[in-house]
Amino acid sequence: MSVILEAHRGVSAYYPENTLAAFAAAKELGYGMIELDNKFTSDNRCVCLHNKTINKTARYPDGRELAEETPIKDLTFAEARSFDYGLWKGEQFRGVQIPTLEEAIAFSADNDIPLKFDNVLQKFDDEQHEIFFSTVERMNALSHVGFTSSKLDFIKKIIARFPTAQIHYDGDITEEALAAVAAVVPADQLTVWLRFANNRTAWCKTPACDQALIDMTHRYAKRIGLWLLDKPEELELVRSWDIDYIETEGELTPVQL
Repeated sequence: MSVILEAHRGVSAYYPENTLAAFAAAKELGYGMIELDNKFTSDNRCVCLHNKTINKTARYPDGRELAEETPIKDLTFAEARSFDYGLWKGEQFRGVQIPTLEEAIAFSADNDIPLKFDNVLQKFDDEQHEIFFSTVERMNALSHVGFTSSKLDFIKKIIARFPTAQIHYDGDITEEALAAVAAVVPADQLTVWLRFANNRTAWCKTPACDQALIDMTHRYAKRIGLWLLDKPEELELVRSWDIDYIETEGELTPVQL
């Protein structure tokens, strides 16, 4: 099966999500791409984190959980960095820090594994967009990163700044929506992500992937990604589909392809 496995938040089933430890595991296990999420601290440092609060993944150095909801936007970078982001997954991950955008990009470059930024990017304000985009430029990262968006206006903003950017579209899956995106993004720069029907994706309102949806999508995009698979038997169900990426949290491994 000629498909690239993408590690969702790194190998997040077994390692602390959105950390260099989870990213390193993806590289070591042979994943072809890493998906990650970004947030900004109160002093506008961009870090890798999924939730709006740090409560899920942060612990005090002694292992205690945070008693109150603690939004990342209310913490300075120094305050955010004072917590441990590995202990929630196990003592073996003690000392794992919250990574910065710069550290994630440097890891990607040093290890020759591309990053796919989650569509939370489209929720940043203009100042934060400038910080994010300027970091990508300063670190010459465009060749090994991709931008996810469900919004046509934000896709246009990315392409205006980075005409050769890789775009991962995860918005409405209709003929009209796909045609609009394809009119903005060159075919060799566009990947459309379709939902695999399981308990992990049931919250999403986009149609579940089937052969007819794949055929329609391929009229507008050369590449298709499928999210989010977590069982080997699911992999068997999609082996006949013409797809390019499969997103998993680590339950599926490249050796299973």
